[in-house]
Amino acid sequence: MPALLIAQHKAIHYKDSGIKHYRKKNYLGAIEQFTFAIELDAKMADAYIYRGIAKDAIDDFNGAINDFSAAKKIDSNDVFVYVERAKTYMNLKDYYAAEKDFLMVTQLSPNTRDAEEAWESLAEIKYKQKTYRAAANYFTRILRFRPSDAEVFYSRGECKFFLEDYQGVVKDCDKALENDADNGKAFALRAQAKIKLNDKEGACKDLYKAKKSGYKAVIPIMKQFCK
Repeated sequence: MPALLIAQHKAIHYKDSGIKHYRKKNYLGAIEQFTFAIELDAKMADAYIYRGIAKDAIDDFNGAINDFSAAKKIDSNDVFVYVERAKTYMNLKDYYAAEKDFLMVTQLSPNTRDAEEAWESLAEIKYKQKTYRAAANYFTRILRFRPSDAEVFYSRGECKFFLEDYQGVVKDCDKALENDADNGKAFALRAQAKIKLNDKEGACKDLYKAKKSGYKAVIPIMKQFCK
């Protein structure tokens, strides 16, 4: 058997051994095995990825990024690389880099669970950054995958509230309540939008419904607006 082929077989053996160590949460052992695999086959992209995941597990985030980037150089169309590197960038709170990788996931694999999770992460990033218009757009993308998800409608409604699109808030809360009739948060948010729209009567009805559903945070608002 040619020496190159022998080396490749050994590399696969070490990679498989590394995966077993990882599953047992022996992350340092896994890293060692993946390193042996890479030393034998420097173009084994998945060994870099697995080693990066193991490094992420021990909070060696920069080491993980280096491994994911090495895998990307070998195969720039591997969606898994971008997914895992984006997660590690999130751990580093490097949201700009994470956003770029998540967007690559949506481009490379647009109609998959990976894309759905990427849009969700992007919405979370933009909401935390208070970039509400972009966050609302990303929540809209999620609804293409989950058109009956009350929480997504509610979250998009929150973004619209900050954007002062109060009619839009009411519509999103309507959709949230269509899919979750006891969603106290949606009643409360819709009430706040109706207050802004000078619909005091409608707002109070929603506040009472929110309270009835167990969402007691509305009580101070009720005391202020509802007699």
